[in-house]
Amino acid sequence: MKKVYYLFILPILFMIFSCNNSSYKKTPVAHGSFGDIVVVMNNEHWNSEPGDSLRAIFHQYCPANPLEEYVFDLHQISKDKFIDQNLYHRNVIFQEIDSNIEEAKLNVIVDKYAQNQVFVSVVAPNQAEFVKEISKHRNNLIKLFLEADRDRWIGMFTRNVNKTVSDKILKKYDISIKLPINYYLDVYDDNFAWISHESRQYSMAFFIYTYPLTDSSEFTSEYLIQQRNKMLKENVPGSRPGSYMTTEVKYDYPLLETIKHNGLETAVMRGLWKVKGDFMGGPFVSYTKMDKSRNRMVCVEAYVYYPNEETRDKMRQLEGVIYTFDIVK
Repeated sequence: MKKVYYLFILPILFMIFSCNNSSYKKTPVAHGSFGDIVVVMNNEHWNSEPGDSLRAIFHQYCPANPLEEYVFDLHQISKDKFIDQNLYHRNVIFQEIDSNIEEAKLNVIVDKYAQNQVFVSVVAPNQAEFVKEISKHRNNLIKLFLEADRDRWIGMFTRNVNKTVSDKILKKYDISIKLPINYYLDVYDDNFAWISHESRQYSMAFFIYTYPLTDSSEFTSEYLIQQRNKMLKENVPGSRPGSYMTTEVKYDYPLLETIKHNGLETAVMRGLWKVKGDFMGGPFVSYTKMDKSRNRMVCVEAYVYYPNEETRDKMRQLEGVIYTFDIVK
């Protein structure tokens, strides 16, 4: 089953198709690591302007990340190698340059060779037109692959939800969220919850907190950081006496964007956390909504502690969980 979209009418939402057709059920499921894109392009183009144009888009460094990690990792193969298992990679950019092509065009095909595959075809009469077409859609391409990976994360963990913890969050805070099975409820106070997954190497966790909605409440970095720091100082102590989690603002100031999520204006903030009075830190992302009917602000955020290691994919996994967050009406 195929659906073709033109990128100039984006935003594109990643779609997972279900179908009763028996032939569809036999279609392989796309594979590959999260954060990877296979680029089907000959070596000459990869080592010249067309390859440079893709690297300029996807080899930017992730924002609000403690280490320098690319937004996506690109893996180039030639067309003759695009066979067998390579056909079924989850994210593909396929280049075709032919002087007989009248104009450059970029198409997105969902499930072209495998279920949950995003296949981007870029055709152009020459290298210059290819570069122009790719550059024109740079923001939409990043958005496309980020959303595709996010939806795959959601599809994975929602098959095994910790219903007990999710139900407790719903009961106490009127918040719907699908928490993975291997996360446990550590703190469960009136306006603050801490849900975590711990291993020997790293920690991954969520905070859920609420605070009163007042006339001064607003979606600005300064206000949200102020409220965040207040909640964390009260609820997230460090291992040393007097230490506590807070927000890094001196070296990396958090980034803020406002999106529409589940029908509500939502402030999404990405930044780095640190422990005041200790030497711990890492990345975080938070989603904050105004719950006007209950006269409160509601925040769900996630953080990773994985010192001196890459955290990009772990943070994207956690953000997939946060994306299932909704306020019960």
